[in-house]
Amino acid sequence: MQAILLPVDFSPTSRNAAIYAAELARVLKTRLLLFHAYLLPTPISEVPYALVTVDNLQKENEDQIRKEAAFLHQEYGVETEWLVRIGTASDEIKALTKERSFSLIVMGMKGAGGLDKIIGSTTTNVTRKVKTPVLVIPHDAGYRPISCITYASDFSYTTSSQLFAPLLELAQAYGSTINILHVRQQHSSAADAEKEGRTKTEELFQEVDHEYVTTVETNVTQGISKYLKDHACELLVMVAHKHTFLERIFSKKHTTAMVYETHVPLLILQDRD
Repeated sequence: MQAILLPVDFSPTSRNAAIYAAELARVLKTRLLLFHAYLLPTPISEVPYALVTVDNLQKENEDQIRKEAAFLHQEYGVETEWLVRIGTASDEIKALTKERSFSLIVMGMKGAGGLDKIIGSTTTNVTRKVKTPVLVIPHDAGYRPISCITYASDFSYTTSSQLFAPLLELAQAYGSTINILHVRQQHSSAADAEKEGRTKTEELFQEVDHEYVTTVETNVTQGISKYLKDHACELLVMVAHKHTFLERIFSKKHTTAMVYETHVPLLILQDRD
């Protein structure tokens, strides 16, 4: 696996994601690039305030990220680099993925409740803008070796070895079992499409331990949530595609989307043009 990009903001949620990323890097024998983007403060009143220069902010942020990189290297023995830029975080992260090759972006998430409430704006924007897979770590999800993975699919998109490479590499590195979950909606009659999707998926997953699971629910996200409550796993995987339920969740407000009640890290594979 190529390097892991780790955007940080020096918060407890960010530190939790950093520890997770360092554990992954150690298992996958790869390196980390810690990245932080910042903006100049904007005055909100006419009251005079101390002028903060770009040079001062740059140095302050570099000092912080250097300490974070040193901590991860010392505690987990992984090679770490760091980079600080001025700009909007999601835009700078997108630009960085075009400049360098990363197999994975690891980002933190804080809060509880529906997806629209718990995923921070930067993380949400990154998942929409980049083509690199994104691993979202809830603030209260500590690192655990990945023995079981739930891959939720509606079999509505073209499968490819490139799309699933990060998932398969993780499964092989940890010796994970993959449960391929399909939530069939009660009004659905797309049996042929489901069968065809399983056939294509089988060709790609033949080298890893896996099994297929089908549940019937009126709401896809609630079906996933129910399954995760009853079947413990360390990682949930979905594909972000123009027409999939995951893309709709990230594009609109879904107050009933409760997938993250189980606080499971989410790996988003990017099937984008």
